[in-house]
Amino acid sequence: MSATTTNLIDDLRLLEAPSPWPVWAWLALVLAVAGAWIYWRWRRRQSRARPADPVAVIQEDALAELEKLRPLIAVATSRAYAIGASGVVRRFIGRWFGIEAPRRSTEEFLAEARNSPLLDEHNRRNLGEFLAGCDFLKFAQARAEVPELELLHEAARIFITEQPVAAASPAGVPAPEPPA
Repeated sequence: MSATTTNLIDDLRLLEAPSPWPVWAWLALVLAVAGAWIYWRWRRRQSRARPADPVAVIQEDALAELEKLRPLIAVATSRAYAIGASGVVRRFIGRWFGIEAPRRSTEEFLAEARNSPLLDEHNRRNLGEFLAGCDFLKFAQARAEVPELELLHEAARIFITEQPVAAASPAGVPAPEPPA
């Protein structure tokens, strides 16, 4: 057995030591890592330089939530649609105007909206009609036909999209100047 071991050791001594990577391979690896790091920093800086416009984000979020409710526009789910649509509009008002609409009854909210300079008379009236329609479906457990629900949906969409940018004050952030 010792003869076999000796032969194996002698055979291993005949092998050449592995050669290190050539200098050009190391240089290429260092350049690739440095390039990836520089690209990552540049992309990170670019994403910070262009924050999303908070006003546009508030409107986009509300419109996206409203569109998610579209499958509920049916006679059988009219109450669920009214609850959802009312919630979307109330959250939008809370984020857009800073009025705590989601935590108040319709009457309490409309009383506060009457004293707010942020909502003009036209918007207050349309909002009151929209919320009254939603409340009727929610609390009277009535059912609405599809055309009536479509009108509610459109009223909510119009209310969200027609708000003046100057009136928005999301979480105390001043509203940006409208584009010229």
